[in-house]
Amino acid sequence: MYHQLSKISGRLVSATHLQSPLFPIAPIALQRVEPPQIQYTSAHLSTVTEASACAATGKRRMVPGTNTPYPPVVESIRKQQEQFQKEDDVPVFLKGGPLDGILYRLTMALCIAGLVGVVHTIYTNAVPKKQ
Repeated sequence: MYHQLSKISGRLVSATHLQSPLFPIAPIALQRVEPPQIQYTSAHLSTVTEASACAATGKRRMVPGTNTPYPPVVESIRKQQEQFQKEDDVPVFLKGGPLDGILYRLTMALCIAGLVGVVHTIYTNAVPKKQ
């Protein structure tokens, strides 16, 4: 059963003349429209087989979707990449040297101090003071 708002009393009353819950709006079927076709021009794009062939033959790798090669990597960045990707059982956040160790320990000390402060605040608010 459907209901409607009475214009006289302002209350919700049962509707007698309604045929659908969407009255007076009738649902309209959607019209199917074909999406536009995407056109690729092969002159501006490289294919996946070309990119993989470049990597396999030792040529410079191409930026995906273009015919431009990746720019060369600066030597200092290449050394840092080798340092951080080396398998030496050291966590990545400590591979930067002694400064990383100092920053890690400082961060852990501040976390512990914050945790102690939170526990102290909860304790002082939970336990009433003796008078």
